[in-house]
Amino acid sequence: MTIHDHKRPVIPVLPIVFLPSQKEIHPNGHSTLLELAREARVPLEAPCGGKHVCGKCTVIVESAKGPLPPPSDREKEVLGDLIQIGYRLACETVLTCGASVVVPEGSQHRPQVILTSETQHAYPVRLQPHVRPCYVEVPEPSLDALLADRERLLMALEKAYRLRSLQMDLFLLRRLPQVLRSGRKGVTAAIRDGKEIVALRPGREEHLYGVAFDVGTTTVVAFLLDLVSGEKRAVIPAMNPQIAVGDDVITRISFCQERPNGLDHLRGEMVSCLNGLVAEAAAESGIDPDLIVEATVVGNTAMHHLFTGLDPRYLSMAPYPPVLQEGQSLKARDLGIHIGVSAYVHLLPVKAGFVGSDTMACILATRLHKRKSPALLIDLGTNGEIVFGNRDRILCCSTAAGPAFEGGHIRWGMRASPGAIDRIRIDPDTLNVTWQTIGAERPFGICGSGIISAAAEMIRTGIILSRGNLNKTLKSSPRLREGEDGWEFVLAWAGETAAGQDMVLTQRDVAELQMAKSAVYAGAAVLIEQYGDAPFREILLAGACGNYVDPRDACTIDLFPNCLTAKVVGVGNAAGHGACLALLDKNKGKEAERIAQKAEYVELAAETRFQELFVESMWFASARDFEDDF
Repeated sequence: MTIHDHKRPVIPVLPIVFLPSQKEIHPNGHSTLLELAREARVPLEAPCGGKHVCGKCTVIVESAKGPLPPPSDREKEVLGDLIQIGYRLACETVLTCGASVVVPEGSQHRPQVILTSETQHAYPVRLQPHVRPCYVEVPEPSLDALLADRERLLMALEKAYRLRSLQMDLFLLRRLPQVLRSGRKGVTAAIRDGKEIVALRPGREEHLYGVAFDVGTTTVVAFLLDLVSGEKRAVIPAMNPQIAVGDDVITRISFCQERPNGLDHLRGEMVSCLNGLVAEAAAESGIDPDLIVEATVVGNTAMHHLFTGLDPRYLSMAPYPPVLQEGQSLKARDLGIHIGVSAYVHLLPVKAGFVGSDTMACILATRLHKRKSPALLIDLGTNGEIVFGNRDRILCCSTAAGPAFEGGHIRWGMRASPGAIDRIRIDPDTLNVTWQTIGAERPFGICGSGIISAAAEMIRTGIILSRGNLNKTLKSSPRLREGEDGWEFVLAWAGETAAGQDMVLTQRDVAELQMAKSAVYAGAAVLIEQYGDAPFREILLAGACGNYVDPRDACTIDLFPNCLTAKVVGVGNAAGHGACLALLDKNKGKEAERIAQKAEYVELAAETRFQELFVESMWFASARDFEDDF
């Protein structure tokens, strides 16, 4: 009896091709297009991290080798008639067949304008880095009195510099024989804090280098500095690659909890980013990365934990405790950072779950802790860090301002990238709009400073009323109309925009801005009250949004207290400058520790006064209040 094998032929599953990047990936039957795009490293916007909130991961299924799943209710709500021509939300769509999927220009990650400038409050720093070069000539070994390579080096250093009991780890010991026998005269040892040799170079090495990292939720900046001269050799910015899983820290913390290897994945993305910045900075400066013998890192507490691999889950749970608060000096190789083999990375201290070392660095850079008169320091962002005080007392808090200041949860909101509207002007008589975009490109959307500018102009021209409602009595203007989400105002007509659609600011967008600005105002007001209502003359704005926003616009929307009497000053990338100070002067790192210990953290969630002020500051005080005329 003959048995025939009637196995069916295996039909290979065709890939999904993302256009225009031409990246391919095979569907697995359960992952959404957004998840597949992440895996294939397709630059697809998803500010909410796939939580079905933002509605910005729009793609076009151009062709498919099988049936498409029916659109979800969320897709119908967000996309409307666009579904008929292939538009879908990537976070809602699961394909089981091969397809061509277009990521339209408006849904692609665009390079953000990254703030690298230092604070205007720069002040001289004494060059006292942790590491200094020490040149010695080491005696040759002798049969008469045989001494090991290490012992001869240590004796030479003790004789020349009175350095005793120096340590040297195994990784550097492995290099020692070759360095001593390079054929060049003498050896340069990089000594850290008079205790440890962290680098060895044959001959006389006049320069050693350090790198300071400002690790933000959205952007990362590396500053390469000469530790001997204090000269800045390179400043290299990049987008934080973790934005692929979500724009805010809570989404990333959730990612770590929901995925078995989520923390390792996000840490790996960050380490890869920092190593890329080091390589680029070294190449631009023409130096060997092995000559980078020290690094400092500042960032919010979540970025601090994700970089070091510390479990961040409890940062999102009351009372929001970090794993540690004190500054840490860790071997760069243990963190995976590719600089000198025995170099250290110093992490400045954090204060609380949502007040990190970047805030301590801002205080350090602006010298707020040295001032006689108090000042208000605000870092505008999704989590707005606020500090109020002077040399006598420092209060700090973090307020959940939400993503509106970075374009999140706004119909046409986007990050500060080329094509983003960042300034608006409205003619008070005709309500005609003129706008300015980053890079002078056709508008793709509107960024945080543009949203503040638009709202301020709409208040000044009577379009937005004191409670935040749009003024429906201005129906004579075609720009004010009723849309899908209620009343809206047209900022740019379809023919003017890159998307070919009317760009609007909706009633819902105004409400998002109201909540964001109220959180900042109320947080600042709580700190000022708890300090004792002391008069202050300066409001210091840190971070990208804070430095690009027009102070007059910020005052018009009541973004912070006392804006009419205090001077509003943009202080650039104060966090980055603070990181540079700590790199060039080890005493600044100690100063940061004292700042963190002195600062009093105020948890706004536990303050009933914050809730009262939050509700009160929802209004726009300078608006023309037509509502109360009836």
